[in-house]
Amino acid sequence: MLKLLAADGIDPEIQAHYRLITSINDTVGMHTHDFFELFLILKGSIVHVINGKRQLLQENTLVFIRDRDVHCYEKASDGDCQFINLSFYKEVIDELFAFLGTGFPSDRLFEPELPPTILLSKTEKEYVRYRLDQMNVIPSDEKLVVKAEVRALLTDLFSRYIRITAEQDDPYGQPEWFLTLCSEMRKKEHFTRGTAALLQLSGKSHAYLCRMFKLHLKISPTQFINELRLSYAENLLLNTDMDILDISLETGLENVSYFYELFKRRHHMTPYRFRQFGRIMRDKL
Repeated sequence: MLKLLAADGIDPEIQAHYRLITSINDTVGMHTHDFFELFLILKGSIVHVINGKRQLLQENTLVFIRDRDVHCYEKASDGDCQFINLSFYKEVIDELFAFLGTGFPSDRLFEPELPPTILLSKTEKEYVRYRLDQMNVIPSDEKLVVKAEVRALLTDLFSRYIRITAEQDDPYGQPEWFLTLCSEMRKKEHFTRGTAALLQLSGKSHAYLCRMFKLHLKISPTQFINELRLSYAENLLLNTDMDILDISLETGLENVSYFYELFKRRHHMTPYRFRQFGRIMRDKL
């Protein structure tokens, strides 16, 4: 078993290392390590093989990898993946949990077999990416400044996102048919057709699919499909000048009022405001 060591790849003065991984081909095989990691999926999806289980992780997913986890990455059926990895010393996590105090459920992050995993919104993903990218702006010789920024970021991420996963861990791996189904549903020709495509591709009953989605993803099939539709809509809002009505229809949501309702529930803003905010954030990166 390959074991990666902090002493071999992490600056001891900063006690953390940040890198952008542009392809699954740039990752190592099955391994463990004596340090901790956070990774955030920026584009695409991956199959995360972790502690003998297989998880399909989609864009915007944030994962906390513990020093006892054994894992590797595989390409999903819909292509390659790009993600950010932040590695840090055990000392950093110990100091973080000591700072957050006994009210933070740190022990519960280590109990489940699978690591804490949370699906961020598009806006939250861009916020986390922006915070990570700020570390690259700091001059390389100002290591203590980078060290402080890493700790500030980790405090923010763990208090804002990671803590809520303590009660949401899925102790079961996802079966191959479920992984394949979710990958297929990420194709535009399928998610725009909604649950009809889901039923046709799976060959299973609606009731059974509801149970499986609740078990493995803790959402309903309809919620899963709407998440795909909204992610596609977010991309169109940020990268095209398409009319919002046309974007709604393009995602398969013919009821524009329902599209607005789903979008505001997810982002707490209208599609128009999201487009404005996203372009402002993009200009800052």
